[in-house]
Amino acid sequence: MTHPVRLTRAAEADIAQAFDWYEAKTDNLGFEFIEQVERAIERISEHPLSHRKIVDDVRRANLERFPYGLWYRVDPDGSIVIACLHHKRNPRLASARTRQKPKGPRFG
Repeated sequence: MTHPVRLTRAAEADIAQAFDWYEAKTDNLGFEFIEQVERAIERISEHPLSHRKIVDDVRRANLERFPYGLWYRVDPDGSIVIACLHHKRNPRLASARTRQKPKGPRFG
C-alpha cells in the first residue's frame, strides 16, 4: 500500500534550487539529484514508518549521494507531508516546514 505524498512549497523551492546548483556544477548532476529525491519519495510512500522520528513527529529519509534529507510527517489520514533540507540546516526548521500547507498530491 502506498500513501499519498505532498510536498510543501518550500520543499519544491529547495529541490529546484539544489537542482540548479548541482546542474551548474556538472551536467546531469541536477537530474541525478532529482532521481534520488524521487526514489526517496517512493520509499517513504511505501514504508512511511521505516525512518525514526528526529524532531517531534517528523522523520528523515536521507538521499543517497547528496547531503540532503527529505523530512516528513505522516498525517492522521495517512498522507505524508515532505520538506527537503540540506543536512547543515537546523532540524527544527524541518519540523516547521512540514507544518506548512502542501501544494497537493504529488505521488501515491
